[in-house]
Amino acid sequence: MPELPEVETIARQLRARGVEGREILSVKVNWPRTVAPLTAAVFSRQIRESTIEQIYRVGKWLLFSLSSGQTIMVHLRMAGSFSMEPGAHDRLVLKLSDGLSLYYRDTRKFGRWRLVDDPEVILSKLGPDALTRKFTRAYFSETMRQRHRMIKPLILDQSIVAGLGNIYADEALWESKIHPERLSDSLNDAELEKLFKAIKHVLRVGVKNRGTSLGDGKTNYRDVEGEAGGHRAEVKAYGRGGQPCKRCKTVLEKTAVAQRGTHFCPSCQQR
Repeated sequence: MPELPEVETIARQLRARGVEGREILSVKVNWPRTVAPLTAAVFSRQIRESTIEQIYRVGKWLLFSLSSGQTIMVHLRMAGSFSMEPGAHDRLVLKLSDGLSLYYRDTRKFGRWRLVDDPEVILSKLGPDALTRKFTRAYFSETMRQRHRMIKPLILDQSIVAGLGNIYADEALWESKIHPERLSDSLNDAELEKLFKAIKHVLRVGVKNRGTSLGDGKTNYRDVEGEAGGHRAEVKAYGRGGQPCKRCKTVLEKTAVAQRGTHFCPSCQQR
């Protein structure tokens, strides 16, 4: 579930907690698949005694640059998160210098850690990050016109634009009044501009509010401080099927688009 705003929130909080600049003293891997294809022993040996020099985000990836020259790349998938305190579902633990420990927890066990010599091995397959200058209006419009696909799965495609997931895709489409099943090459210039601006807007607001948490279950998103994301009150479409549209009061519908649960307003977002 964690998308760009949630991963960005975690990166900022880890930096604020002083994780950067600390040496990795020991590594405990409780769920070996987390670090596959490396074994837990090889992964631990390669990162031990390295210093975490920088923590940053690209798309939905969280990156830890190490003094060894290697990079740990973490994809949280459905339910991955970090904490400074131990918990029941910790899959990997880093003991750091000066008494700090970093706990990676993942109730669903889908998250993955990759140790790479060059992050571009993975990042080169991504489209431009949605909150960087590389994601331009010209790029977006040209890319949409060149394809004949439903707009929602297209903007969810990480090779097209990196960072959007199900929640913020629904929010951006609602914001721009575009039906999720519209074909990308059917959108006119004005609609493409509205959608481009909406993508930027919903992600920036999501970051400002420290991400979105829509429930209270164990798999729901929590930040490094263990707090739920504050963006829940700002959500206009996702998870609101059967409730009135905050713009026109029409009852929102829920459907499946490319096998993804999708929420939209049948009045504001006409197909």
